[in-house]
Amino acid sequence: MASIVPVFVPHAGCPCRCVFCNQRTIAGQAEPMTPERAEEIFRQALAVLPAGSCPQAAFYGGSFTAIPVEQQEALLAVTDRYREAGLLSSVRLSTRPDAISPECLTRLKAHGVTVIELGAQSMEDEVLRQAKREHTAADTLRASQLIQNAGISLILQTMAGLPGDTRETVRRTAEHVAALHPDGVRIYPVAVLPDTELYDLWQAGSYQPLEVETAAEWCADMLEVFEREQIPVIRVGLNPTEELESRVAAGAYHPAMGELAYSVLWYRKLKRQLEAGGDSTLYVPARELSRAIGHKRRNLLRLRQEFPERNIIIKPIQHRREP
Repeated sequence: MASIVPVFVPHAGCPCRCVFCNQRTIAGQAEPMTPERAEEIFRQALAVLPAGSCPQAAFYGGSFTAIPVEQQEALLAVTDRYREAGLLSSVRLSTRPDAISPECLTRLKAHGVTVIELGAQSMEDEVLRQAKREHTAADTLRASQLIQNAGISLILQTMAGLPGDTRETVRRTAEHVAALHPDGVRIYPVAVLPDTELYDLWQAGSYQPLEVETAAEWCADMLEVFEREQIPVIRVGLNPTEELESRVAAGAYHPAMGELAYSVLWYRKLKRQLEAGGDSTLYVPARELSRAIGHKRRNLLRLRQEFPERNIIIKPIQHRREP
């Protein structure tokens, strides 16, 4: 992925407050975004990036297309100037499924928007209702098709462990999302943050958050679906920051959540190879070796315990060099 200069617009444009959401904590920013602040963010970022890097601007943390059009235009006018000067390549943004229309897509394309990240979160209407998303799975389907028909890259953001979620609903969400053939997905297992309705539900005993290990299993279920359909997974888990780590109250937060989920996925793959009578020396791509072995050699030790008659070794694939 090319370099990205993130500009956070926390809660901007959001017509409701989802039970899980505290973008000010996630983004580490409480103040509303203005064109002047955006200008300063780009100026500072470009001053430290390598010359000629031409990064992409990214508006995150709110529902950009639900912001009043005049405010959208004011922010995009800043990116227009930097794009015209050859300093920014393009723009990406995140928004809600029910805030997409053919008219807004035409306008966004004129401002260099090439990627839209759509907050689907779940493809189960009951889960969306309990999360107070105030949109439906059908809205996600419609918006995805509009974005793809407009020639804009589509990234779908999903969650695992929302109120009403089960392992089965999360797996079904992955299947439905995969059927939309997005250009990429994000998977966010739910972390409970203060100043959210979910925090109050958890405190009242009305919501049981996922433990980290359970979340890794559920995320691995989703990864299996996306890997099978060859859909890139951009991220698993929230981006760790000092503020976020200090404020997460409960739930599936771990600074290396993606590594944990991929490690579970590798354990399943290697176990299937052994069950099928494969060789006791298991070869994996070198870049995946640590995930395959697992944290503190967990996968290797577990497999050796389950197959005590086998001398199990996990080794990197050695590519032959050309003479």
